[in-house]
Order: sequence, then C-alpha cells, then structure tokens
Amino acid sequence: MRNLTVGATLVLALTTLACDTPAAPRTKPVCSEATFPSLPDVRIVSVSAGADLAPHCKVAGVIGTETNFALLLPDDWNGKFVMGGGGGFVGSVVNRALAYGALQAGYATAGTDTGHRGYALDASWALHNLERIVSFGHQAVHRTAVTARALTSAYYGQDASRNYFIGCSRGGGQALMEAQRYPEDFDGIVAGAPAYDWTNELGARNTWINQAMYPNPRDLSEAVISPEEAELIGKAVLDRCDSLDGLEDGILSDPIQCEFDVSSLACGGGTTEACLGAPEVEAARRIYAGPRDQQGQIFPGYPPGGELSAGGWARWLTGGLDLQRDAVPSDMPPPDYPSLHFAFGNGVMRYLVYHDPDWSYADYSVESFRSDAASVAPTLNATNPDLSAFRERGGKLLMYTGWGDMALSPLGTIDYYQRVLEHDASAAEDVRLFMMPGVDHCAGGVGPDWVDYLAMIDAWLETGGAPTHATASWRDAQGQDTGSRLICAYPKFPKYDGSGDPRDVASFACQDGR
Repeated sequence: MRNLTVGATLVLALTTLACDTPAAPRTKPVCSEATFPSLPDVRIVSVSAGADLAPHCKVAGVIGTETNFALLLPDDWNGKFVMGGGGGFVGSVVNRALAYGALQAGYATAGTDTGHRGYALDASWALHNLERIVSFGHQAVHRTAVTARALTSAYYGQDASRNYFIGCSRGGGQALMEAQRYPEDFDGIVAGAPAYDWTNELGARNTWINQAMYPNPRDLSEAVISPEEAELIGKAVLDRCDSLDGLEDGILSDPIQCEFDVSSLACGGGTTEACLGAPEVEAARRIYAGPRDQQGQIFPGYPPGGELSAGGWARWLTGGLDLQRDAVPSDMPPPDYPSLHFAFGNGVMRYLVYHDPDWSYADYSVESFRSDAASVAPTLNATNPDLSAFRERGGKLLMYTGWGDMALSPLGTIDYYQRVLEHDASAAEDVRLFMMPGVDHCAGGVGPDWVDYLAMIDAWLETGGAPTHATASWRDAQGQDTGSRLICAYPKFPKYDGSGDPRDVASFACQDGR
C-alpha cells in the first residue's frame, strides 16, 4: 500500500507554487501539456481543447495510485474556481458543478472519481483496501482540489479570487467533509442532501429497513410494501396533512407538522386492499422511525411525504428486483439490487465495515453496530459539528435538502445543522439550511427543484449578505422556468397567502414552522 501521507507533501509543494505565481495573468493561455508544471505525485494524462458547453481546455490526470481527475479551464475565465462533487460510491469522474452551468459562467471547474473505478452502487472496490477507503472518505477530494487549483493558477497566471465546492448526495457529504477536515480548501461550500454519515445512516439505517422490506435476502422479487401499498400510505398522508401549509397541492411544505401514524391503516378483521397487514405496518414504522439500539436513536428515520413519487419510495424502498433495472445508468455492470437502499446498505456493511462479501442481514442485530463500525467511521463520516476553522477563514456553508428525499433523510440533515448551532450558536451567521418542499433526492418530485445554488453561494461571499430565502423553480425539458415557489432558511417554511397563483413565488411568505 502507498504511503497515505504523501498528500501533505503535495499540499506543501502546491502551496509554494501558488505563492510564487505571478500576479498578472497571461493574455492567451496555451492549451498544451507544456503549459502546466510538474507536480509531485501527479501525472497529467492528456491536455485537449474542447467546445462542449463552452470553449475550454481540458486537463485529465491521475494523483497518486489511481485518483483520476478532470479539470476544465474556460477560455473566458471569470477568475474563480469551483469543484463539483460525485454521487453514490462514485467510481467515475463526476462534476456536479457542471449541472449549474459552471463552465458557461466562466468558472474553472474539476471533478474526481475518488480513487477507484466502478459502478456507482457497487462498493466491492473497497474490500480490504485501506488506501481506496481513505481516498473515498476524504483524501481524493482534498488532493484534487489542491492539484486543480495549482494547475488553474499556472494556466491563467494568477490565483482564483474565490474557490467553491458544490455537491449533492455523496457530493454533499464530500462538501461537509471539506468544511470539517480541510477548511483551507474552499471559501464557499454548498452541501445538498449530504451523505455525511455512511456508517449509521447508509449502513445501520438501511440494514434496519432492508430487514423489514426484504426479510428473505434470497428472494428479492418484491418488497413487503408493494407500490400499491405505498400509494395507499401516501394518499393517507396527503389526506391528513396536505392542507397544513394553506394549499392542497400534493406538497408538504413542513412535514414535521404532519402527525401521521401508519398503524391507522392496519387491517382489522381481515386483509383488504384498503389496509395494511402486520408486516407492512412494521416495515413502514421502521422507515418513519429509524433504527434504535440500547443506547438510543442510531439515525433519524424519514418524515412523511415521499411515498407517492417515482423518485421516492418507488426507487429507494419498494418495487423489487425487476423494477430497479437501469435505475442508475452506467457503462459498467450493475449489481443485483431490488431497491437503492438495499444496494447501499449491503455495500457499506459488506465492503466498508465487515469486509465480507458474504455478509447477510438475515439474522443481524444492530446492537453491536456502533462498536463494529468504530474503526472506519472517522474516515467515512463527516459528522463533526465544529466548523470554527472554516468559519474563521471567512468560509460560508450553504446546505439544502428536499423534504421528499427518501435517499438521505431530511431529518438527518436537520439534525446535523442543529448540532452545528448547539456547538456554537454564532455559526448561524455562516451556515444556512434550506429545505425544499416536495423535492426528491437532489432533484425531481412534485415540488420546484431548481435553485441556482452556485450563484447563491457566490453572492453570499461577494456581498456578505446571508440568504434568508430564495426562489425555487419548476423547469421544463428545455430548462425554461414554468413556475416558482419560495424556499426559506430553516426553521422557517413557506406559507401560501390563500389567494395568489400557487406557482408564483410572490404568493408565499416565510413563517415560523414550529
């Protein structure tokens, strides 16, 4: 195994390079390998001019053993750098900043595969490979950031005036890890739907659910809760709670206010299509409640509201093996999985915690989980609420999560945010959380899912004004806005005015939710 401390040498060398960079930019950067310096433990694979999205120079390279990255340097540079996060178990070079038009806006921008190649739902690459686990956990993003910033400075002849990171899901967890572990890397960070607790949420919580949804791991043909039963639950939730925000539209603006007990759907004398049997009730209770052991809550469950969306329960919890084919498009062969929670839960437990490809949840008890996962948790989990080093540098952290997210619990995101404020109440000046009504995991759902968070974090850094609200838009296939709603800095939520256009942001106001 390679020496994992080489990152410190690379950081020192690249910091020295950046300090020696001339202040005046070259007028016409040359897109050629000869333009870029030789960096320690970095190998440039290719340098090529491209025109996709915007004219740019693309640098592809490898850091250390196998951390691949791609850096895009626009011809019309705005003087800033943004790194985009990945998704799932990553396994290919991903850059979410591109979804926000970063290249077209003139940002130099980079992404990484986090040190391995593979299908985004497959964690077998981690088996008995500490270097890959450390790279995936935190080191690959950090080393890519340092490398990409140095190459950007060399190409343009000056340092970037601002350095940002934006990611969702795994990328959101990467974002929090950067703020906690490497506070010097970025000035502004956007963490969407953050996968920040891989052991407790994606390991223990998913296993807890999988045991109830697929009690026989050898029969994955269908889940205990079928799509029809999920629809029954979802309609009951809306019947009870849809009007709480002043508008009956299938969107729960503040699901925490929704008092729903799934046992109200339990069958009495006999099972019918209009009620749930005992196994279905228990599976739903696990989804809403989250796992517990003798020490208490391991990780929060889910709020009501994501039962009816194709990107909610149907994708993450119910359906069965045949309905999940091609759920995550890739040119790599997928593992067999009946739901995405099944894939992530088993991947974390088999390859990151127990290192046993034959591990099974069939007779597993979560009582031993905390101690079992203790050795790998510090590498994978971005759970530290102390953001003082990041904030002391002037850093700003913008978090967001869809209320209909059935991948990573919205309640888990809120829990981390609240712990940050409990650690230091003044963090509210530099950390903001926005909850998005009706939005699935990162995007999709019945709610408006488009907010230009890259522009939002840039405006915060440039003006110093912390955001209190924003406009979220519905968009059509051509990317044109078709309506808008208000989203509010937590704990406020958008309340309908009672008479305005429900697809117009002006018809809503931010109010206290509790």
